[in-house]
Amino acid sequence: MVDILYVEDNLNDADIFCRLMGKLNRTVTYTVLHSGSEALDYLTGKGQHEQQRLGLPKLVLLDINLIGVSGIDVIEQTRSFERTRFLPIVVFSTSDNPKDIQSAYQAGINAYVVKPGSYQATGTLLRKLCDFWLENNTRIDYR
Repeated sequence: MVDILYVEDNLNDADIFCRLMGKLNRTVTYTVLHSGSEALDYLTGKGQHEQQRLGLPKLVLLDINLIGVSGIDVIEQTRSFERTRFLPIVVFSTSDNPKDIQSAYQAGINAYVVKPGSYQATGTLLRKLCDFWLENNTRIDYR
């Protein structure tokens, strides 16, 4: 099972995430996907993931401003399936627009985190997210 599914269409942000995850003082498994449609296929076992028996991640970190299938669409569709209804979803975005934040909460996210501006602050934030969502949060796991 993957600990974190990170959905990010900005390749630079995805690269930073991967480098920072490698610097954590713990082993955290993660998968990075670059589109909302790919995330939905992964979570529902459809498309290119149809033949795979993937367990659900412990946490989805989701960019809200994805090209094509938006982050809001991913949240709404994820919440519509019994298997993924209670999956922890945290929006991890550069947007601090109140309308984006409200839309994300209305769609069913668990938290909204604005990406910090610096590499070091982003690393600190990712460590805190992992501490809470992977270590302290009690989940309902569906297969």
